[in-house]
Amino acid sequence: MAKLYDGSERTGVAFIATAGLVSLLAVLYLVLVKRVSLKTYKNTHMFGYFMSLLGANVLQSIGTVMNYHWVSLDRVKSGSYCSAQGGIKQAGNIGVSFWSLVIAIHLFNLLFLRILSHKAVPVTVICIVWLTILLIVVLGPAVAQTKARGPYFGISGAWCWITSNYPLHQIYLEYFFSFMSAGFSFILYSAVILRVRGNLAKGSDGKWRLQFLPPGQEWQLAVSRDMLDNAMLSFAKKMVWYPIAYTIILIPITITRFIEFGGSKVPFGATAFTAVIFNLMGFINVILVIYIERCFPEPSTLPEFSTKREHFRDSLAKSGGVVPFTVQDSNMQATYLQGRTVRAVVTLPTKPQNTYVPPASWKTTASNSGHGNDDDSEGPHGISQ
Repeated sequence: MAKLYDGSERTGVAFIATAGLVSLLAVLYLVLVKRVSLKTYKNTHMFGYFMSLLGANVLQSIGTVMNYHWVSLDRVKSGSYCSAQGGIKQAGNIGVSFWSLVIAIHLFNLLFLRILSHKAVPVTVICIVWLTILLIVVLGPAVAQTKARGPYFGISGAWCWITSNYPLHQIYLEYFFSFMSAGFSFILYSAVILRVRGNLAKGSDGKWRLQFLPPGQEWQLAVSRDMLDNAMLSFAKKMVWYPIAYTIILIPITITRFIEFGGSKVPFGATAFTAVIFNLMGFINVILVIYIERCFPEPSTLPEFSTKREHFRDSLAKSGGVVPFTVQDSNMQATYLQGRTVRAVVTLPTKPQNTYVPPASWKTTASNSGHGNDDDSEGPHGISQ
């Protein structure tokens, strides 16, 4: 079975393949040339998750670059190459969805719940998620494929993917994961930003409260932030661009797909344009990684993520922005003055250097009048009366 390209389809598929190639080269540049620094994500366990996300982008890009083969043939046809492209594309697409969500959940634990997982947890998560991706791709044709409906992976439009004979699998084994990841990631990142800004706070009674202050009083939120909040607020604001960018990239191609699922015909130009945008995801992720890496605080300046928060935000709000404090007796002033006195002591020599001492023969035998003599009285200016 084969499908011949017309002029516009061949050009559109070539542009799509080029977008995949751009993403592939961008990821390879980041990993092999620029090299993401492990030190940047010290004590966060995010390095493995970021590498897995980029690995999913590589699979996604390879599946798209394979379109060059169809461009050279001026047609797309069924076979092992077509099935391989469909499987690789699905693995890359759901891989990006899964790893975007994993990163969002991990950052939520770090910055919102203040839970730093054990070192074994990231390794376990990486193995489980990649195994899940593999099972979804393999079990599709192994379990769902029937002889009546034909091959699971095959010609789907102008390239190969899950065929139109399995519409529910297209939706629930790919698009569902994509929207779930984008939606939950956006919610989690928004909660993190509200927490570190101070809008979302946990009171002494254990209940969460959402507060928004009018302009001119937002300084109260700044006062209530702890060291970790201030260190990670800027970083959290940058990380929220991941689900935003992912959603923006995902929406156009999803709209065209659902129009097709509804039985309406979508112009190939629109399909090709949305596919080009979607396949630039790897390139955009690389830009975000570089941008976020520059905004990430130095690991040495970050406190431990397990640091407990001080529960004083409720009292701050109740006091109208006045922070209560207690005055205690202190010997600090006495200690300071004592140290200052010691430092001010200067030992002078008993006899200045180069002092001329007269010989003993120069001493006079005259009486010392006016000094300690009770019988003598002295008038003004030492004149005897």
